[in-house]
Amino acid sequence: MVKGCHDSSYYKSYFEHIIYELKADASDKPTKRVTVYTTPTCPWCTTVKNFLKKHGVRYTEINVAADQSAAQAMVSKSGQQGVPQTEINGEMVIGFDQSKLNRLLELK
Repeated sequence: MVKGCHDSSYYKSYFEHIIYELKADASDKPTKRVTVYTTPTCPWCTTVKNFLKKHGVRYTEINVAADQSAAQAMVSKSGQQGVPQTEINGEMVIGFDQSKLNRLLELK
């Protein structure tokens, strides 16, 4: 028994849709963990973010100008201070290296 504002057909449809989405996600490729290290005034950072959005890649953005500990963590991972830097499943991409992004994200 389901109690709520809708009739039982609404809930049946809702849960069937959720199960369908979960099955669809399970058959997709594994999700990549993507983090983009940026600063607000960096034009190449915007280019990387637009590239990821264009390809439907979810990412976490970290503004290293506002977070000194994140900036230090970025440098310890890559040995580089410049941005953008994109971390994909633990591998660092320095700058906007489209061919490396394509390879690591399995695009094209």
